[in-house]
Amino acid sequence: MNETSIALIEKLTLLGAPSGFEQPVGDVIRDSLASVGSLTTDRIGNIICEIPGTNPQKPHILLAAHQDEIGFMVSEVLENGFLRFVPIGGWNTITLPSSPVEVLTVNKEKVPGIIGQLSPHFSKKGAPPQVPELEALFIDIGAASKEEVESVFTIRPGCLVLPVTNFRYISQSNSLMSKAFDDRAGVAALIELGKRLVKYPIEATVSLAFTVQEEVGTRGAKVLANTITADAVIVVEGAPADDIPGGPVHPQTCVGKGVHVRVFDPTHIGHPKLLGLAKAVAKKDSIPIQEAIRKGGGTDAMVLALADCGIPSIVTGVPVRYAHSHNCLISLSDYHNLIALLYALCRDMDQF
Repeated sequence: MNETSIALIEKLTLLGAPSGFEQPVGDVIRDSLASVGSLTTDRIGNIICEIPGTNPQKPHILLAAHQDEIGFMVSEVLENGFLRFVPIGGWNTITLPSSPVEVLTVNKEKVPGIIGQLSPHFSKKGAPPQVPELEALFIDIGAASKEEVESVFTIRPGCLVLPVTNFRYISQSNSLMSKAFDDRAGVAALIELGKRLVKYPIEATVSLAFTVQEEVGTRGAKVLANTITADAVIVVEGAPADDIPGGPVHPQTCVGKGVHVRVFDPTHIGHPKLLGLAKAVAKKDSIPIQEAIRKGGGTDAMVLALADCGIPSIVTGVPVRYAHSHNCLISLSDYHNLIALLYALCRDMDQF
């Protein structure tokens, strides 16, 4: 199981697919689930895989994970060959200077680059380090002029800029390091859940939804909400972990301590009965969970809960350290516990 999961997560996280440009991830999803259920793709790029249950009278459950990641786009080519850029989604700018990127040319070729900023050697003596403003950062591809960027590299405003990282599995801690666990961990979990539902059928019908453009305002979920009907929604996320030095005294989302189950965030309140079922099945199946109350952030649940006449919804996920950066860390045991919780919730949904 570990080898299969690691290979799937590696494939998904190393793809470059920021909001609005999710096709590489969508291709993997469709290929992985072609024999699992009925696949449809809407005009914005949301993918839905419906897996019929053995009893049409039982509930219909929608599980949703988003395909996209955060990235950048070239906004200007400067006369001296450097590139200005805009973010696609929310970045912590303090993590960006000296980070490696790839710029997709007009011909979709990848050109390596480095996010640069003014060197501290040229700062005023004794001046404290400053958190960089995004507008002060630039991308260096080694070009000498605007003409070279456009004619030799074929890079122009509108070209995508993708974060670059290395995938690592640390066997001693059963941990994974890569980018885009938010939300490729959720995408991978739903793919594996779909295969489990075929191998071990349940009574309820399950729809696996893979949404787009979540990181820029839950846009894909808003489109999906126009058409879905379901008895319950379970959003599956890469949830920022808070168990690091300088974090809260009592962290609620710790790596290696179980599945993130969100009770509240400013955009969505978990449905009490559905949260109760999650706790009950977790206890029944000995699945560790961590209930979290968040003061910030939001997910696709903010719009999917308002679909139709309102759908009872909760948010679950894998704890992710350093989310929204080039390098993140998750526990493989948390990932497998997430799949176990999702399967148990679908299996016992008639108790909701």
